[in-house]
Amino acid sequence: MALIAAKDIKTVAILGAGVIGSGWASRFLASGLDVIAWDPGKTGEATLRANVANAWPALTKVGLKPGASQDRLKFVATMEEAVKDADFVQESAPENEELKVKMHRQATAAAKPGAIFGSSTSGLLPSDFYKEAKNPERCLVGHPFNPVYLLPLVEVCGSKWTSDEAKQIAIEFYKSL
Repeated sequence: MALIAAKDIKTVAILGAGVIGSGWASRFLASGLDVIAWDPGKTGEATLRANVANAWPALTKVGLKPGASQDRLKFVATMEEAVKDADFVQESAPENEELKVKMHRQATAAAKPGAIFGSSTSGLLPSDFYKEAKNPERCLVGHPFNPVYLLPLVEVCGSKWTSDEAKQIAIEFYKSL
């Protein structure tokens, strides 16, 4: 299975649009990427858009990359729709192992085979919640420092299945932000 190269990542899916997911969306948009977001909450889209708008002045001060625009944010009704065209998937769901197992089983099955998956988890082991993922060699932890849109630090670690190639691609991608 060929993974998507860091330089070819143009579309990112956000799974979970709370504080961390919104911060990721803001950073990705400021980097000139397309963002497709999903959140199961009734106010998910409104919260996401408000958080991105709140972060935008600070991002503008630190410098937007060519193509940066809040208009590149799309909110969709299902997790599967969010990931189907994504080159990179950033999951920021609550710290609940059972929830993350279910989400990654569904999302990895619906995503392009070469798409990389990063989880914003801070306390769960990736080998536990990626255990039912399709192509788990592309799945890893990409845990941000907060606020995500301002602090350019991301902890990257793999599961027992994560390939070295996937880790390198994720590191290159996060550095490009």
